Amino acid sequence: MKTVCFFGIYDPNYARNRVLISGFKSNEYQIVECRVDPRLFPGMKKYIQLFRAYQKIRLEKLDHVVVGFPGHTVVWLAYLFFGRRVIFDAFLSLYDSNVFDRKIYSTRSVGAYKDWFLDWYSCTLASKVLLDTHQHVHYFNKKFGIPEKKCLVVPISADDSIFYPQVKKKLSDRFTIHFHGMFIPLQGISYIIDAAKILRNEKIIFNIIGKGQEFDVIQKQVRDEQLEKTVLLLGKKEFEKLPEYMSKADVCLGIFGDTEKTKRVIPNKLYESVAMGRPVISSDTPALREIFTDNETILFCTVADGASLANKILWLRENQKKAEDIAKKGYVLFKDKLSPHAVVRDLLTTLLKVE
Repeated sequence: MKTVCFFGIYDPNYARNRVLISGFKSNEYQIVECRVDPRLFPGMKKYIQLFRAYQKIRLEKLDHVVVGFPGHTVVWLAYLFFGRRVIFDAFLSLYDSNVFDRKIYSTRSVGAYKDWFLDWYSCTLASKVLLDTHQHVHYFNKKFGIPEKKCLVVPISADDSIFYPQVKKKLSDRFTIHFHGMFIPLQGISYIIDAAKILRNEKIIFNIIGKGQEFDVIQKQVRDEQLEKTVLLLGKKEFEKLPEYMSKADVCLGIFGDTEKTKRVIPNKLYESVAMGRPVISSDTPALREIFTDNETILFCTVADGASLANKILWLRENQKKAEDIAKKGYVLFKDKLSPHAVVRDLLTTLLKVE
């Protein structure tokens, strides 16, 4: 049996890491973990503990070494231990996320320069860099000069031990829309509320799960528009509980924000929705068109347009057979090409070709 080492300060329960670990296991790889929890060992302590963890596995025969996400601050250490064979799951750009998407600090701040350096340096040291879309590959090439041939596209996928088709648990006669997320700008939740305002008299209910950066703004928008009866802000829920809510939904939603990052990513929630065999509506973006087909495997609407989203919701409600067909084809696509087993299988095939 071949062996892969997952290295770093990653959380093994984070969706991206769960998928990769599960995918390697299903492709008959033994998993060796060389990791520490940065919450228990902050600052320099994490590097000391990683060295101690490495000492325990340094004599093992490893076929691959993957620095899990987030790993930007520890790739250099993996490089010292394992050399150029390190595969870095960059997953996203710290610089892009913190400066342009979450707007934590400005482009000329110390934080921005630090994140730019970490993106560039960590990807430069690794032999291969994993990203989730070709749009992200182009961005890393343009912004940080990382050669595109160095980058491998590994879709985010979803944990199919948790997200899988379930019997629809309809609790009322109202058409139910589901969304879960972290309330960050790229998700464009305000446009979901705009759609809800248009549909307020249509016996349609929106269940919105999560909390985050824009929660207070969204909560105020719901109150100001007097949508409390049709838009339910349910707060945070345990990850494992999400399928229970999704199984009650007629439609699941993707992302709708008007940011550059929105054009480059395909979110977890979209894969999770198709894995459950639910019909999905999301913005028409270059990243989504890499994998999904409008009106076939999901339904596209116009970016940052509540009216367009509202029209698509009504169309799905009035075309139940087509909605079921889209959901089934989306699920088949997930099983064939987007499941944890499939995305890691394709990654291993590519690595075999380039080695």
